[in-house]
Amino acid sequence: MASIVSVGTAVPPYLMPQTVAREMAGQHFAGQIANVDRYLQVFKSALVDQRHFCVEPAWFTRDHSLEDKNNLYLDWAERLATTAIENALANADVDLAAVTHVVFVSSSGIATPSLDVALINKLGLNPRVRRLPLFGLGCGAGAAGLALAGTLAGESSESVVLLVAVELNSLTFQRSDFAKSNLVAASLFGDGAAAVFIRGGDGGPIAILNSTTLLRPRTNRLMGWEFVDSGFRVLFSRRVPETIRNMMPEAVGNTLANTGIGTDDIASFVFHPGGTRILEAYQSELGRPAEDFRASYAVLSQNGNMSSATVLFVLADEIRNAPRKSGDYGLLAAFGPGFSAEVSLLQWT
Repeated sequence: MASIVSVGTAVPPYLMPQTVAREMAGQHFAGQIANVDRYLQVFKSALVDQRHFCVEPAWFTRDHSLEDKNNLYLDWAERLATTAIENALANADVDLAAVTHVVFVSSSGIATPSLDVALINKLGLNPRVRRLPLFGLGCGAGAAGLALAGTLAGESSESVVLLVAVELNSLTFQRSDFAKSNLVAASLFGDGAAAVFIRGGDGGPIAILNSTTLLRPRTNRLMGWEFVDSGFRVLFSRRVPETIRNMMPEAVGNTLANTGIGTDDIASFVFHPGGTRILEAYQSELGRPAEDFRASYAVLSQNGNMSSATVLFVLADEIRNAPRKSGDYGLLAAFGPGFSAEVSLLQWT
């Protein structure tokens, strides 16, 4: 068994109201997309009220090289990850010297050595700590990282795993890309970082009981990045919500198999809010009302889609604002490039 001890989050300082983002997108895509005003409605239907970016609004009006973008990524990712870890520490009885593993997930920048090295050096972690940096899992990486951290922590009651997820999606905006997918991404993506401490045994308030992954063959072009001279260009298919609907019964069924637990027994749904249609797909396939996904809607409204970090923000919100009684079950889930589903069964202790 492994237990979630605490969760910390952090966002950068530049607040972008959705009304301002819509106005800027309208100016940028005008004349490039036919009937652009119709497509700009996505800024309202996305249910995003605001997002946080590591760059000020004027940054989006200028061209930037991949080198410039990635340098910003290296700087801000380290800063935000450090703050998220410190915030997680404030709510946990954890000694950093006791950390045995670091799982670092991110898909919006490039670093070799991976950024976990900078964090280990900065925070003074044990130089013998095991490192597992993960790249390319996108929106599913927070849930996949939590599952991996739980597996590692479960190997020994002495294990303490630090999971860090950080994404700076603002830096991936492509000014020369006038595809509708780029406009949709501009209405959704935000920046943020999250950190989770997971301990072996039952020493935390939430136990990780089981985790599964499901990869749907030949769907690798539904979501991800295309790498161009100016950086990361978003790839996002309209088939994503439909694919999630199709995968949901099997993905959740795999996680609950042989547990004697059904979806009617789940009190807490900690799901990655990829967008409005994705949240609707969750509700439809699980037969649950929108209020059961309150934390997902709240995070989407205040932070947008922060890729891997988002589901951990939802977990932090659920812990903070919806305290559960001992024995309550929860499902944590996210879908990402691959196309893949990552689902974990949780229980409040």
